[in-house]
Amino acid sequence: MKIFILLIFHSLAYLQVPYSIEFNSSSNLREISSGLSSNAAYDIEILRDSTLIIGTDTGLNLGYYDQSGILRYGHFLGSNLVEGGNPALTIKDNVIAFSGVQSVDTSVGSQSKGMGISYSVDAGESWRYIPQPIDSSQQDFTTYENKWSCLWGPFNENSLYNDKSECEINCEDCDGNDGRCSMYDYISWGEQDSILSFSVTTEIQNVSYGLSIHGGYIYAASWAGSLRRFNYESENPKWELVPLPMDNQDNLNCNSINISDYQINPIGNTISTSNCGYEFDNHKVFSVFTVEDTLWVGTANGINKGIVNSESCIDWTHFTSEDYGFYDDWIIGFENQILDDGVTNRIWAITWDRQYSGSHLIYGGPPSYTDDGGVTWYTPNELLNRNLLTYNISSSSENIYVSSNQGLFVSSNYQAENLWDTFFLPDQISTQSVFDAELLEDFSSLFIGTAQGICEYDGLDFDCESVMGDIQDNLFYAYPNPLDFEVTNQLTFVFNNLEENLDGYIVIYDLAMDRVAKIYSSGITRWDGTNDFGDRVTNGLYIAKYNHSNGDSYLFNILVVNSE
Repeated sequence: MKIFILLIFHSLAYLQVPYSIEFNSSSNLREISSGLSSNAAYDIEILRDSTLIIGTDTGLNLGYYDQSGILRYGHFLGSNLVEGGNPALTIKDNVIAFSGVQSVDTSVGSQSKGMGISYSVDAGESWRYIPQPIDSSQQDFTTYENKWSCLWGPFNENSLYNDKSECEINCEDCDGNDGRCSMYDYISWGEQDSILSFSVTTEIQNVSYGLSIHGGYIYAASWAGSLRRFNYESENPKWELVPLPMDNQDNLNCNSINISDYQINPIGNTISTSNCGYEFDNHKVFSVFTVEDTLWVGTANGINKGIVNSESCIDWTHFTSEDYGFYDDWIIGFENQILDDGVTNRIWAITWDRQYSGSHLIYGGPPSYTDDGGVTWYTPNELLNRNLLTYNISSSSENIYVSSNQGLFVSSNYQAENLWDTFFLPDQISTQSVFDAELLEDFSSLFIGTAQGICEYDGLDFDCESVMGDIQDNLFYAYPNPLDFEVTNQLTFVFNNLEENLDGYIVIYDLAMDRVAKIYSSGITRWDGTNDFGDRVTNGLYIAKYNHSNGDSYLFNILVVNSE
């Protein structure tokens, strides 16, 4: 889900095992290849209380227990699966939806491109695909008339032009300087039409970072594409643009939009500049979440609570941190926790510090929560003081799990304010960053997603899986780790608690699974941080695979820092 906002260009290990397996007889998921496709487990969701669906940087994965009770992993294959990594994943009943993103070269450098959405209505047995929503003739939007206007200028009926040439002759910004002409459409919403909307005509920076399912619709939080939805029950689904309040609006009610001073503009100015009185950060949408008949939408300017009526039209209330007390206004995710009274929905919001310097910069942020539907918000003091960068939040019947750059934090018995425990990962995982965590309650197993694989914790022991198989604990490791070239120029391998115990060979891989170095081991074995050509390796994460002379193999992750 949210981690792609940080790691969209960061490619991790990929390995495809070439044989296929049948998932299970009940769901008959057949186009599945054995093993994980990536170590980067960004997003974990639960399907039918028994199956893990895992979003990664290379495609959709899954975990399940076979008839013998053995945990298995696989990854989905098929022509209707969206390409790229998975910045968003959502599940409701038998409906699964996930989005795709890829990095592409543009005239201004590398940019993220939304690749569309794949969805299944039968728990993954079959898949459908819909392209990323854009406003063009290729999409079936209800478009009444194309117009041109000054992007940074005032908007009224006299500032709209029939073509670009006419616009360029007349276009000035609010300071009287030459403006920028952009295309606008009139769209319909509810019983209203002629609602002015900026035309998003490209998938570049139009990435679906959040998905949610409600009332036959899949909603997509698509950043530069704003908030969109389509009816997944339709044989020929079409994207629909969903209006949200502008920055200066506290409410936006269905069929009551003042079309004379309203427009949808997801690429408008940031909070740091003036735009003739218009500000549109609340149309830059990063997250969407559903609780019963309520939609929670996070943007670059706060939280929007939407009540969906019987006609699937939505009344919105707009909350900002200044007025309502959550940590900050950049909202990248939500979670619903049902308290022990069985009635109260505690809504958690992942809030990041919104700071601008020509573009979005990422600063730490703890989560905030509300027990009264958004009227008042609280930020746990213990998390507030940690300079935390929160990636995901999940809940079980008793606990709330906060995944972050500083590890996994757990609060029990609904005491969110001050009873937080730090959940430490096993030694074979060399980073404490946790992307997501989900409890499979029927099996009493907590699954933890990291950049180096996914770990199952059964209350006593860890079982960690990577693209190369099971990551053995304690038997094989190296020290010092990280390999810090400002401190030392070598590390020593240990097997079965003894340095002298190695017998076989060790292969060092980078995260593309390319061989870096091969080291024959007999007794004490060391690595000086160089490749097969004698060159010092660059900073980063590496995988050491120890192949014992008896045929067994073991994995350990090595971090290299302060290399030249």
